[in-house]
Amino acid sequence: MVNLKRTREDILSSVGELIHRQGVQSTGLKELFAVSQVSSGSFYNYFESKDELAHALIDFKWNELKAAILVPAMNASGNPIANLFWTIDRLEEKHLSDPNCAGCLLGNLIVDLVERDTSFQEHLAQVFDEWQSAIAQLLQAGQSQLKPNVNPEELAEQLLTMIEGVLLMERLYKQPARLQRGFNMIRAFLNASLVQPSCYAR
Repeated sequence: MVNLKRTREDILSSVGELIHRQGVQSTGLKELFAVSQVSSGSFYNYFESKDELAHALIDFKWNELKAAILVPAMNASGNPIANLFWTIDRLEEKHLSDPNCAGCLLGNLIVDLVERDTSFQEHLAQVFDEWQSAIAQLLQAGQSQLKPNVNPEELAEQLLTMIEGVLLMERLYKQPARLQRGFNMIRAFLNASLVQPSCYAR
């Protein structure tokens, strides 16, 4: 069972970049077999179809993002608003480190898949709801630092929408300076929602 899990995760890890850049629908099965270096028989031992692979990849990449950025921020002690600024900084660094940034894989899959199959709409909505909820929890924990008229749930929705918009524009323009300006706008928007400007904002 351990070997099965490791092999399955190896396939997901190996196909992630290809699907990130091409999308699920534009990537053929032969390409998936080649990049994952498995036979068709081995591939189908883990995934009954390309759609099943896509669902598994959504969970795989979401779990990676949570483990690297969201869980540490939510579990960290200290100022929750500072922890939220930290998550924004880490997201920016993650995408700046990729010289050929293809945007957010999860966001790309919205465009690629949700109109074709409602199961993808439900799955991705669940992921983004969880992401938004994580941001909202940090804002709720730091609500004393927010202006009285700021609703944490609405601010979380606005911040996540801005993050995805910035990453979508980065996929189009592939300009690191534009990506940095976008994330600076996100930080400024969050800072403007605080009673006192944060020293954690760049």
